[in-house]
Amino acid sequence: MSESTTVPPMNQNEFEERLLDGDRWIELVNGRFSRLSPPDDAHGDVVRNLARSLAAFLKKSQDIYACFELPVVVDREGPTIRCPAVSCFRFQPGGRFTETDKVLTETRPELVIEVASTSDRREAMSERVQAYLEWGVTAVWVVDPVTRHVHQFHGRSTPEMLKEPQILLGNPVLPGFSMPVSDLFRQPKWIDRPPTATE
Repeated sequence: MSESTTVPPMNQNEFEERLLDGDRWIELVNGRFSRLSPPDDAHGDVVRNLARSLAAFLKKSQDIYACFELPVVVDREGPTIRCPAVSCFRFQPGGRFTETDKVLTETRPELVIEVASTSDRREAMSERVQAYLEWGVTAVWVVDPVTRHVHQFHGRSTPEMLKEPQILLGNPVLPGFSMPVSDLFRQPKWIDRPPTATE
């Protein structure tokens, strides 16, 4: 029996306590605790490559910053708390990088990036995307390392699917940002590096 089915209904404060105790890759869905599988290597490659490109772009931004694996309270009534790979927020008056010091946030991101890597993440992805859009998130990107596609959702607009060798563009949230889809799935150089005599 999975932990998701044995843990009793949980409120937001109880969930936050688990985060403060160091628990990771956990979520609440309508008050029900859910534990996601640890990210696999493909998931890690995508996040690492995104982080590098976003860091270079956002370093010059006066408006947007990124958080990684920050749980977001999508619905306070449920409650439903999701843990996307990346969330991008606008700077708030009186405090830059406000969300980076939190263990979870009720602030709505402008952009959410999910990675459809492990089976549990893939199975619930359409539900996750719909919840983000209904909450008012401007854009949602779903990076799929299995098919090597990127799905972009913008409000009521028709979703777009990108594949190699197309270019991922940041509009409307990150105007000027661009990244080849193939770069999202690039493996670290050390994987292909032959071992040295001392290794």
